[in-house]
Amino acid sequence: MLSISDHTRSNSGPQTVHVAIYEHRHGTDVRVFLDAAQAQAWRTRIAKEWWHHEFDDDPPPDDEIGTEYFERMLEHDEFFSTMTCEIEGGRHEPTDPASPVPGTGHGGTT
Repeated sequence: MLSISDHTRSNSGPQTVHVAIYEHRHGTDVRVFLDAAQAQAWRTRIAKEWWHHEFDDDPPPDDEIGTEYFERMLEHDEFFSTMTCEIEGGRHEPTDPASPVPGTGHGGTT
């Protein structure tokens, strides 16, 4: 199996990953996927696993359950979100080494 570090070394350009964040009453789970479809599949698995714990009605089909589950769970402060990020390879030097966030010039604050 190819790890993220192996995968990034094999490509000369920046590597894009998909970060999925699942916030629920017991905390936050974060997973990183190489493919957006994998992140959405995780959302579907969560919804299928917890549907009958939260709702009395029958679940919608697999292609709709993730969206439906998390729309209904908004009122219970349960969220699922994804973002696309690039893995930083460390090959470039920041413009301002004192600033951990590029372009702010204020030590990471705006």
